[in-house]
Amino acid sequence: MTQRTRFVLGGVLVVAALAVVVPAAVMAGPDGGASVQFGTPDAGSPFPVGPPPIVIHDGSPNAQFNLVPRTAVVAQDGLVTFNINGDGGPANKTVRHQVAVCALGVGPDDVVIPPGSPLQINDPRCVTHGAPATSGSVPVQFTAPGRYLVICNIRPHFVEFKMYGWVNVK
Repeated sequence: MTQRTRFVLGGVLVVAALAVVVPAAVMAGPDGGASVQFGTPDAGSPFPVGPPPIVIHDGSPNAQFNLVPRTAVVAQDGLVTFNINGDGGPANKTVRHQVAVCALGVGPDDVVIPPGSPLQINDPRCVTHGAPATSGSVPVQFTAPGRYLVICNIRPHFVEFKMYGWVNVK
C-alpha cells in the first residue's frame, strides 16, 4: 500500500468515526447552553402494536422513550432546555414525560426504584422539574461542573426503556 493510499484511507476512517460520534453528544452553543429532545414520537411507523389500551406505534422504544442527544455538554452556569415531545399527534402516540436531574455521582444503576408499581420514581437524589407533560420546554441551569444523570421520572420509561441521558458541565 502506498503512502498516498494510507493517507486517503486514514482520512476516510477519521470522517467515518466523526459521523458516528458527533450525533451522540452536543456541545454548548455560544451562550453556554444546549437543547435536548425528550422523546421523538414521530420516529417509527404509524402502525400500532399491542392490543388496546396499549396501542403505541411500533417505533416507541426507539423513539418516544429516548433523549436526543444522549449527552449534552454545557459551560458552568449553562442552561439546558429539555423539549418534551410526548405528543406525536394521534392520541395513540401520546405519552407523558417528566425531567429529573440527579445529583453528581448518581448513575443509572444507583437510582432507587420504589417497591410496588408507582407511576413515578421520585428518588430524593433526582430533582424533578415540572409535572409530567406531553409537551413543553423545561429549562434547567447547571451551576457546578461535573456529569449529571438526567432521567425520565416516569417509572416504566426509565426502568423498561432506559430513558436517560447525561449533561456534562465544564
